Amino acid sequence: MSSARHPVADPSWRTASALLEQHRRETPDKPAIVDVDRETSMTFEQLAQAVDTIARQLLRHGLTKGERVVLADCDAPDKLLLWLGAWRIGAIVCPLDIPFVGSETVRKLLGTVQPKLIVLSAEASVRAALHAHAPVVRFASWTAPAHRVTANAAADLISVDADTRDALRDTPPLPDAATISDIGDIASMCCTSGTTGIPKIIVYDHACYWLNGLDSIDLLGLTREDRMLEYRSFDWYSAQILSFIPFLQLGSTLCVARRFSRSRFSDWIQAQRVTVCAGVPTVLNMLIEAPLDVPADTFASLRAMTCSTAPLSPVQWRRFEKLYGIRILNLYGSSEAGWMCGNRLQRRRIGTVGYPAAHVVFDIVDSEGVPCGPDAEGQVVVDGAKLALGVLQRAGTLLPIRGKPLFTRDIAARDTDGFVRMAARMDDLVIRGGVKIAPQEIEDVLRAHPQVQDVAALGVPDPLYGQETVCFVVAQPGTAPDRQALRAHCRTHLPREKMPKEVYVVAALPRSARGKVLRDALRQQWWQIVNSRPDLSEPECE
Repeated sequence: MSSARHPVADPSWRTASALLEQHRRETPDKPAIVDVDRETSMTFEQLAQAVDTIARQLLRHGLTKGERVVLADCDAPDKLLLWLGAWRIGAIVCPLDIPFVGSETVRKLLGTVQPKLIVLSAEASVRAALHAHAPVVRFASWTAPAHRVTANAAADLISVDADTRDALRDTPPLPDAATISDIGDIASMCCTSGTTGIPKIIVYDHACYWLNGLDSIDLLGLTREDRMLEYRSFDWYSAQILSFIPFLQLGSTLCVARRFSRSRFSDWIQAQRVTVCAGVPTVLNMLIEAPLDVPADTFASLRAMTCSTAPLSPVQWRRFEKLYGIRILNLYGSSEAGWMCGNRLQRRRIGTVGYPAAHVVFDIVDSEGVPCGPDAEGQVVVDGAKLALGVLQRAGTLLPIRGKPLFTRDIAARDTDGFVRMAARMDDLVIRGGVKIAPQEIEDVLRAHPQVQDVAALGVPDPLYGQETVCFVVAQPGTAPDRQALRAHCRTHLPREKMPKEVYVVAALPRSARGKVLRDALRQQWWQIVNSRPDLSEPECE
């Protein structure tokens, strides 16, 4: 396997609490976390005080080093404070997005995690299912003063109020911030963003966060002076390692929104002088579909916007940059490995995910495990110290990930300059009469049609070839593309064996909360269409 590129002088690992103390000493009045929705902020001095206050209250509720706390239904700014408060005492953070995973799945997940404590927003509705697994306490948001309630040692409410701090002054001192955790201690347990079945619970140690944070700093060229905008949930590992951890490592400013808002996006960038913004293909497509009517200098402070979580079409990449003048850095990562590849500001290539990150051993291999040559497609395999520890099993045991090469099931190729082009997931490959077809190749062709806004290709059963490809297309607003015309467009750009058998125009593609196309849902939709139109099930010869 190819060797990882380790920077010459990586900074030595330090606990998040020790880093926060450093920033408190060096830049006490600098904005640390900005709530862009409510237009309020917290300095590093205020953040350090709030984290210590939360940590003492968590101790009062029985949480100690090495025990697990579930953070559920908390707004993004609050979740960051609670997360730091838990790490301040060496606890293990288990973020849980109940609406995303569903109430029934939550019961199973909690049964596996076995938390010592569950923290909910003070405004969250009570869920009896949560109480069955651990005591539940509530957190009064620091950004909504009207909801603050004075807490005391016996209350089931956690707060950062001055009255709360006064009530806790006589409690025993907190553990040493510099030594409360070791780099090999478990730091978190997070749910994956899978599109089917019960999400896996991935277990990370502090090494995962530290090394992935360093990679984010390298990929984006981040410094202490940066102001990052993050609007994704911090239940996502991607948001944690792209925004949260570099903010702690550098002492930069983290601007947080609860969710993306097209109407407020430009105001956020201008008002907060954002320099780097997180992104996903769904957001880029949204901004392309309904372009913002803003002055040319609106995004002057923004040097780059990332794109990850789902594949980014080169067509949409070019459209977005031409429309807004914002440079896109396409990144590639996973819940199990963190960042694997990324484009950099000074070295990037449209249509690729850049080249391997610094702290990962990266290779592309064939079916025999032999490294592929330039431009040859194979499976991505990674290894290294920043891979997740493993997957938590129902019995409480750990199915290891780190310690051996991780075969990602992602198909990719690397050119002679080292840039990596993603082709498909192995599970999504269509095998038509022995020919392997990557859905993205067909999707990119259809996206180039002026009447197509979004598209998904998938394989369906076929009695003659084993599988055929069908496409679901979302039309550009105000257009009504003809299905046969779209197939004719494909015919001019694709070889015969890669031609989609059918193209369906739909109002929208089913996507997960994290922007991934739900191909199983599309496949069910195809079955319904075929059953209602038997003629479409016959193989087509050309």
